[in-house]
Amino acid sequence: MTMVGKLRLYAFAFIIYLLWIAAVFDPIGSFFKLRYIALIGAVSCLVLSGLYLQLFNRNTLLKGSLIVYISLIMPIYGFFMYMIQGGYSSEFIDTSYAAAGILLSLSLIYKNEFLCKVGISAMVFSLRLLVITVILIYANTTISTNDQWISFFTERNTALISTREYVGVTLPYIYFLSSPMLIYLIAYDLNKLFDAFSLKYVLMSGMSIFAFALSGTRAHMILAVAYVPLFYILAVSKHKLLLSTTCLFLITMTINVLDIEMINSFFTTEETSNAIKIGMLTNYADIFNDPLTFIFGQGYNAHEWSAPLREMIALEENASKTELTYLELIRVYGLLISIPFFALLIILVYRLAQLHGELKWLLPSLMIYLLNCSINPYLFATNGMIPLGLIVSITSMRFITNERNYRFS
Repeated sequence: MTMVGKLRLYAFAFIIYLLWIAAVFDPIGSFFKLRYIALIGAVSCLVLSGLYLQLFNRNTLLKGSLIVYISLIMPIYGFFMYMIQGGYSSEFIDTSYAAAGILLSLSLIYKNEFLCKVGISAMVFSLRLLVITVILIYANTTISTNDQWISFFTERNTALISTREYVGVTLPYIYFLSSPMLIYLIAYDLNKLFDAFSLKYVLMSGMSIFAFALSGTRAHMILAVAYVPLFYILAVSKHKLLLSTTCLFLITMTINVLDIEMINSFFTTEETSNAIKIGMLTNYADIFNDPLTFIFGQGYNAHEWSAPLREMIALEENASKTELTYLELIRVYGLLISIPFFALLIILVYRLAQLHGELKWLLPSLMIYLLNCSINPYLFATNGMIPLGLIVSITSMRFITNERNYRFS
């Protein structure tokens, strides 16, 4: 490789690290504008190298299809439906889907095996820093020392730090906007642990799971407890169906027999958040009762004219969609556009199921993340698109599709 080629490769590697650090610590652009610097740098690299013109080849068909579908087809369709509904007369705030397409298109920067490895290293490094930060904040708030440095994150709206109470029990709440991405780090650490058991990997896995649980959401606390068996079932066991059924039965029996008030409060339909989300199903039924909406969707900014949607998001300021991601997709795009998107995700999961060795953590991490997204609006955000872009890039590399053991060479 020429000196110019090496410099270009290292420039790409630098931008990849910058993208991940920005995604973890500055997802909204309030951390010295790091998000925008990273985005401009990545787009510049892609434009100057001509990678936007290389969407498709034999090995990157899935990656190209996802990028075109999420970055072009879905936004264009959503805007088209928005226009024919007359929404152009109101302020447009439903920008997350179009922004997600831009973020996913940045995955073109992973153009070879080396840069995919850099992407994994950048992900691990950035999320490891997040784990250390969360644990330091927890230690600081527990010891009650000087907390001025903590306000650095809260004042920039990248973190919410407080406590939450469940049936009289007060729990810490240290939620960074990037906390959901710890799902990927936990899987990476557990993969190391199952491959070579050691105190080092036990400690790293434990810290990642602990930081994830400290984020304070019920879904994260439940997943933190269930993550190890879920990972074993999805990535290690050859008897996935049997173990899944057995675990589900044991969990159900444990909840019913022990009757622990806090655990019951996570699942009861009387809990406020659960009741709100269950109540949304009635509103979705009203929306989907119109066959045209069910097939073609409402498009963007539908909160301006859709009464059932306005009722669902009434408590959230400047909201344009609910937390029920997959129902939202059907509401916005209808079955016409949603079904191909779901099909592409299924194909991606199938491709991941064929990976082994050092890459087998990709399957459980993505599946658990997609499960988490079912009741949280993470998928079409920085949390969702930056990791998704790396994962689909890895599965599209020639060295993976051709290697018998599916390991990095």
